[in-house]
Amino acid sequence: MARPLMDYLQEGAAAESGEEFVRLWTSAQRKVFLSIFAVVPNLADAEEILQQTGVVLWRKFPEFRRDQDFTRWACGIARYEVLKYRQARGKQGLPISDDLLERLSHTAMRELDMEDHRRAALRECLKELPARHRDLIRLRYEEDCRPDGLAVRLGRTAEAIRRALHRIRMRLLECIERRLAEEEF
Repeated sequence: MARPLMDYLQEGAAAESGEEFVRLWTSAQRKVFLSIFAVVPNLADAEEILQQTGVVLWRKFPEFRRDQDFTRWACGIARYEVLKYRQARGKQGLPISDDLLERLSHTAMRELDMEDHRRAALRECLKELPARHRDLIRLRYEEDCRPDGLAVRLGRTAEAIRRALHRIRMRLLECIERRLAEEEF
């Protein structure tokens, strides 16, 4: 017997929704983990809370409003999972007040937001560098070439490479600080 068209449409919508969840959760997972780990210093416990948070997020994903920030929504759910962890463990699990836990969670989120702004500023500042400076930074940090190896590769002294990298890093730092000050973040 042929299945009704609605069954196929629902399966397609569920698959699309599942793909969206995986995409959103993958991009948010690191921040959610860091927000948990900021208040639950035991790595194994923090990872367990992260897994439970993922399960809850998956179950509640149909309630997620697309106009919301998924990462903030996920961190909010993670806070509830941390509170459940506290209740299950009692004082031995996390001997701090709920108020302090809430303040630590908010501080962790602010720091993570600031990190995103710093990374975005770094990306923009890298674009402003001359191509030869960008290449040197890429070789040093993306290809993990040490100054001695770069010196051989580029036909310069290791000391000249170190000085050039230092000047470039200082220029990037100034650029990043200027951009962040302009944002008044």
